[in-house]
Amino acid sequence: MNEQASELVSIIIPVYNSENYLERCVSSALKQTHRALQIILVNDGSTDRSGDMCDAFAAAHPLVEVFHMENRGLSAARNMGLDNARGQWVTFLDADDYFSPRFVELNLAACFQYSADIAASRFIIDTAGTLGEDSFILASQYECITGREAVIRHFGKGAGLLNTAPGKLGRASLWKDLRFPEGKIIEDVFVSHHLLHRAKRVVVSDARLYAYYQSPDSIMRSAFTLKRLDSLDSWQEGVRFFEELGDRELADIALRVYCNRLFDAFCLCKKFLPHEREVLRQLRLRAIDAFMEVRRVRSYIDQPLTVMLLYRGKQIVGRYFPAVYSAMFLRGRTYV
Repeated sequence: MNEQASELVSIIIPVYNSENYLERCVSSALKQTHRALQIILVNDGSTDRSGDMCDAFAAAHPLVEVFHMENRGLSAARNMGLDNARGQWVTFLDADDYFSPRFVELNLAACFQYSADIAASRFIIDTAGTLGEDSFILASQYECITGREAVIRHFGKGAGLLNTAPGKLGRASLWKDLRFPEGKIIEDVFVSHHLLHRAKRVVVSDARLYAYYQSPDSIMRSAFTLKRLDSLDSWQEGVRFFEELGDRELADIALRVYCNRLFDAFCLCKKFLPHEREVLRQLRLRAIDAFMEVRRVRSYIDQPLTVMLLYRGKQIVGRYFPAVYSAMFLRGRTYV
């Protein structure tokens, strides 16, 4: 058996009221061509048949382990999975999503080939729940970057790829003393910059080996609520983290993103929740404070001069012309 085949991979699946999707999800984990697996099902206090289904999977398949807990949310369920993971590698799978049979094999092979600590691939969107295994797309190109470069992309053009927990495979050692914050939504963003910063190398591919099921319920959950402002704390935490490390360049990049997200939040809140006057006032003050801070940043190491000037213009529009900002940059948006 070669070294790669013997590497134990822990697949963490948080489960909450997922009886309609759980069979497909767990089956996709069991069908992995890489066989050294620990499949962890964390039943987060489900009130439907999900808990019983988890127990049935564990009874039928020796690779499956089940942990039951009172309902505490996605972050707590993922954390319990991390606390019980025995693999040298960890990946996450949401209970309504599913893997390509080669998800683990190919991402692990990429890590071995490029001596990387994390492999990240893209999602395929499933809106009908009927995609077959031939819908997944193998990689046509790989790019190996440093953890620092991955952090920079996390705050820029690679945000959608690099700031989610699912869709990645990473060394378990990266998660030492790192856990998701409980009680927050957009919890991935709170930890992703920490995780990437700990990695020496990250390999990114154009493969689509993870199916994200966008159900009607998912679309309804996309409505803008005050809870979505949690993401502001995650972006602000990124600024604080790099300031404490003394990394001025990364702190400035994080500050730019935080400033833009504050303008986004103010405009979205004004559009969808205009009666929340105190929230709007506080958001506006935070946005102005961030704008004053970001004005001192003289260069963006991750962007050419023309793009930097465009960012400057966007921030100025957000500061002085919020209605114009909303019309120009937030069409159709319901998230921060």
